[in-house]
Amino acid sequence: MNEKKDYYMIPSGLQVLIENAIKHNVVSRKRPLRIVIETLPNDKVRVENNLQIKTGMKEGNGLGLSNLNELYRLMFGKEIVVCSTKDIFSVEIPLIKVI
Repeated sequence: MNEKKDYYMIPSGLQVLIENAIKHNVVSRKRPLRIVIETLPNDKVRVENNLQIKTGMKEGNGLGLSNLNELYRLMFGKEIVVCSTKDIFSVEIPLIKVI
């Protein structure tokens, strides 16, 4: 873990991604939500969760992810990466090297 000690991210970045996973997915004992947070070799952090979309909920507007991406773009000239399959949703956010 020490290899990333000189990097940082927007403080609310992880919070936005975890809240997003909880907001849009069913969470129960029978259907637990699995959230994985991991550092990647390309100086990014990935937050990934299994997809079990809540029924009867209108689709989100993507504002949380859009705002997070806009912060990274404006502050650091970097973008977040959003990937979705039928089973998994993940977002990669850049780690910023301390100068």
